[in-house]
Amino acid sequence: MTTTTTTSFKPAIQTDFSFTPDEKQQFKEALSSIPANPYTQYPAFLKGVRQLLAEGRIPQRFVDMCKAARGRDLIAHPFHFVTNCPIDEGVPPFDFEQPVKSKYELKKTFIAEGFLLTYADLMGQPAIGYKNVNAGDILQDIYPMKELYKSQSQKTLLPIGFHKDLANHFVRPDFVNILGMRSFEGNEILTTFVRNRDLIDFLGPDLERVLREPNFYTPYDDLSTHSDKDAKLGRAANHPVIQGEADFVYFENRTVAYSDEGARAVEKVNEGLHSLKSRILMRPGDFVSCSNNTGLHGKDVETIKDPYQQKIRWSIKTVNVLDMEKHRQHFKEYVPGEYAIVNG
Repeated sequence: MTTTTTTSFKPAIQTDFSFTPDEKQQFKEALSSIPANPYTQYPAFLKGVRQLLAEGRIPQRFVDMCKAARGRDLIAHPFHFVTNCPIDEGVPPFDFEQPVKSKYELKKTFIAEGFLLTYADLMGQPAIGYKNVNAGDILQDIYPMKELYKSQSQKTLLPIGFHKDLANHFVRPDFVNILGMRSFEGNEILTTFVRNRDLIDFLGPDLERVLREPNFYTPYDDLSTHSDKDAKLGRAANHPVIQGEADFVYFENRTVAYSDEGARAVEKVNEGLHSLKSRILMRPGDFVSCSNNTGLHGKDVETIKDPYQQKIRWSIKTVNVLDMEKHRQHFKEYVPGEYAIVNG
């Protein structure tokens, strides 16, 4: 396991499961048999994944692990880390200016996509898309793009502050699932993790009280607003930072306070995040599922020995919900039990 931590707490993330070489090969061969393209034939591709499960062609040890993990305490264990997962091999780098279009042209196999949807199905976490993100693709890339390389989005070359995905969006995912596809170990690009419960304990009751007041604002994420050509999203609503038992609606360096005590609380949140964080250099085949409501994640960029490798670093992700029906009013497209595309 490759975990670096700067906290006396138990690290927020640790290896929960690792495929054996034989299991990885079995899984890869099964996923290779699905004929559909998930970007142009998503329902057929999902049907293919479910057929593999019904036929018992997915490694049983992985199936059993997912069944057990569904019942875990998400406040205590917001992150689920799996290694040596099946992925596509030998995919050429994508174009820096139009990486999504380039992927459509260059990527001919869909092993990683199949793994992500298998995991989602086993965990009861249907993946959803957003109209303003990759034109509604349910499977998205974390891949740099020239036009957005300075943004706080999955297309940046820069560090990304601690956040929950789509923090103040009207449809916030319950999980963010990320599978590493290409990375260079000479570059110190580290995915960061903090448990919300640890952060609440760090802050103490007085600051928690301040952060539970609706005196904060987080703009919509950069990727959504970049594709919101008609500016239909408008302004996101003010909100409390801490909601429920341990849910942070927060994006470091983007969430702002409308009171002096709120501003001091935000400073303390940022101090706590970097005191408590665990970090992992995601390697090809590393997978992490992040509970979006009970943990925060981000990206640190430190020593870069090869700038070109930084520009072609790649992961594939899905954002997932536990119940599509409760978000139904916001869907542009919806097939119950299959998929949904958010109108925004």
